[in-house]
Amino acid sequence: MVFVDPRNASRQCSGCRHTHRTSQVTRARFVCRSCEAILHAAITAPAATARQDQAVRKRDAASRPRTSTR
Repeated sequence: MVFVDPRNASRQCSGCRHTHRTSQVTRARFVCRSCEAILHAAITAPAATARQDQAVRKRDAASRPRTSTR
């Protein structure tokens, strides 16, 4: 299991990854202030969280010592 910090997940654009506090206009509407993408708000937070999860797993895999297969 990987801990992912959920802060700002609902404020981050799943397209350009820009984060702004006023991007989520309503509970259902998300408008990116940078790339002007209009998305459903229920999609942005899970996408940001999944991206963070992948980054943490990739970083952890890179920092593990390699073991011999012999």
